[in-house]
Amino acid sequence: MSHIVTSVTVFITGLLPASCHKTAPTAATAPSAVTASASVTNSIHDLGELTLTNHYETCVRLGDGKNCTLMPRLVGRNNVELTVSFQTFTPAGQTLGMTVTQVTGKPGKPMEIALGDYQVSFTPKIQ
Repeated sequence: MSHIVTSVTVFITGLLPASCHKTAPTAATAPSAVTASASVTNSIHDLGELTLTNHYETCVRLGDGKNCTLMPRLVGRNNVELTVSFQTFTPAGQTLGMTVTQVTGKPGKPMEIALGDYQVSFTPKIQ
């Protein structure tokens, strides 16, 4: 069982950096997303309102070799299940670390997620 989990994790780790193709929110919608830095641990980085599409991942570049990838899935009529991963990279682009979590919330309602010692807040808007 542990070999399967390890294999899946390695596979996903290889796919995630290549899948980050969207840019960060504009400064008008999330001014801290452009200047976000993990040098201050346990601080909350507000990404503002994020427009997400059901079953399509969205990658937000946080700067300093850090990306946050969100994969929404609508559950029922009023809930969204988000798989959120936070990746850090070396200057050469190799994955240095990755944290993945899954949360459930309501579209249009603010969310706050702790990913290791990095915290992000945002409001998911599902298209």
